Amino acid sequence: MPHRSTSPPFQIFILGLSLFALITLAVKTLSPMDSEVVKILDLADTFVCLAFFADFVIHLARADNRARYFFTWGWLDLISSIPTLDIFRWGRAARVFRILQVLRGLRATHTLSAFLLQRRAASAFWAASLISILTTVFAAIAVLNLERAAGGNIKNGEDALWWAVVTVTTVGYGDFYPITGAGRLVATGLIVTGIGILGIFTAYVAAAFLAPSKGEQEKELEALRGEVFRLRQARQNPSREGT
Repeated sequence: MPHRSTSPPFQIFILGLSLFALITLAVKTLSPMDSEVVKILDLADTFVCLAFFADFVIHLARADNRARYFFTWGWLDLISSIPTLDIFRWGRAARVFRILQVLRGLRATHTLSAFLLQRRAASAFWAASLISILTTVFAAIAVLNLERAAGGNIKNGEDALWWAVVTVTTVGYGDFYPITGAGRLVATGLIVTGIGILGIFTAYVAAAFLAPSKGEQEKELEALRGEVFRLRQARQNPSREGT
């Protein structure tokens, strides 16, 4: 690879967003959709594009040869970060291919699993981030269709997405709310999901502050090695220990 890759948990997060973006683009292209649902997907795609642009900047900053990265994969990563233009969105297929190449560099599924287990906090954080985005979008679409048909106060895509965001973050302003049984069921599932995701985010931040730095770990490991060496020396030379 022409650059130092970001961590596999982050790569899998970007892969999930890329697949989501490609699937929604294909669905919108192949079948007619309600204009308000398309509005929700477009708003979500704008957020996804921000994540893609951040991924491009990180890879460009970490590239050993930035010109080589840009003219091989970088330009595709960049144009796939542009929202609203469908022709550029298909460039995300190349992003999927690049990420699969990165993950293939780990050579085996069990190696990837072991790496993800070693970085449990980061893996859980990025998995929760992906789940929160997908859950928020799908819940917004579901509650829009349920509430608008019943004459509720959620009448358009912006209202539905705003309601989903404040619900999954457990803020709950109360300016928009479901009135149907099915809509309240969706809200219940979104609230439970939000509580779980918030717990994961809190645990990740706490682990980041409490975990020892790499330098401290190396010092502790070096001290432990020295202690083991002294114990071995004492066992091999008991007469010196008594003098």
